[in-house]
Amino acid sequence: ALNAAVNRSPRLTRARWIGLVRDDIPAAAASVRTLALWIAVLLVASACAGWWLIITYPELVSLIASPAMIDGVEHGHLWTYQVLNLAPPALLSARIFSNNVVVTLGAFCFGILFGLGAFYMIAINGLMLGGLLAFTHQHGLGLGLVKFTLAHGPVELSVMCLAAAAGTALGDAVIRPGEGGRAESLRRRAAELGPLLLACALLLLGSGLIEGFISPHPGISIAGRLGVGLGYVGLRMVWLSG
Repeated sequence: ALNAAVNRSPRLTRARWIGLVRDDIPAAAASVRTLALWIAVLLVASACAGWWLIITYPELVSLIASPAMIDGVEHGHLWTYQVLNLAPPALLSARIFSNNVVVTLGAFCFGILFGLGAFYMIAINGLMLGGLLAFTHQHGLGLGLVKFTLAHGPVELSVMCLAAAAGTALGDAVIRPGEGGRAESLRRRAAELGPLLLACALLLLGSGLIEGFISPHPGISIAGRLGVGLGYVGLRMVWLSG
């Protein structure tokens, strides 16, 4: 048996990789498209709630920002443009990528808790995003934060919504297993959605590179950042739509 396993033909052939990228990933994305739109609505609603919360109760910003971040903004400095002083762009991109992958995997894996885990992660991230935008806006730095996120933010947030939608689909497979029982339903749905995680990882790798090399540089214009962000969103849409 061991000899047969060692000498068998490789499963991930060139044709298999092409089929995975061209067919399986778009099919997985299409299966959760409606869920992803609802997750995006939840993200926007949470961001609006975070904005209102910090505008109404500014002292609550300490729940979502570190003392160093708060002190810097209160003195007119965004923390976003100081990251290059702490690490070179390549190392910064690697750190951002690893952090984004952890968040995305969390949104996917926690969805098995009947979808509630994915909703929680999206709601928390939305509250933080809206709260930070409100806080920086109060100190005249809101446009600077928007400028920083224009290039990498749209795809990063959309990937998070996709992962949360996939996690919610896993939770749905547990709630409504159909024939074969919950274990079989979960296994089958996870196999269908697995390729989507590969796509999310690749898209986050690109976002990490953009956030490490482009976003922190104040010399890049808003138009240039917007072009990069929209171009990357267009690439994502073309790929995942098949």
